[in-house]
Amino acid sequence: MFDDVLKGVLNRVDGAGCVLLASRDGMVVASAARPGGASADLVAAGMADLFRKTVGALRDAELGAARELTAGGGDGHVALREVIPGYLLAVSLAPGGSLGRARYELRKAASLLEPELA
Repeated sequence: MFDDVLKGVLNRVDGAGCVLLASRDGMVVASAARPGGASADLVAAGMADLFRKTVGALRDAELGAARELTAGGGDGHVALREVIPGYLLAVSLAPGGSLGRARYELRKAASLLEPELA
């Protein structure tokens, strides 16, 4: 089921290079990628650490639990969505990729995967 959900996100998001499900410690559970897309292992490792730090910062600022995070640079963007505590979905986007659509598709995918991970 994981592979089907991730491939669906990859196919519906313009500019998506890689979609993955990872544990919060950065270990990839499942992934789907286009040729030349970002490495799932590198995205998971770097972004899981960033998400953990964001969770702590939001907690310290008394702003509630982190559910989503986006980050961008000159070579593209990454959108993250927590499925359940301990598991994240991520999509890497090429420059000009559809960040709004990526966020929407991650939200839908999280609701599909939640029962499988709970």
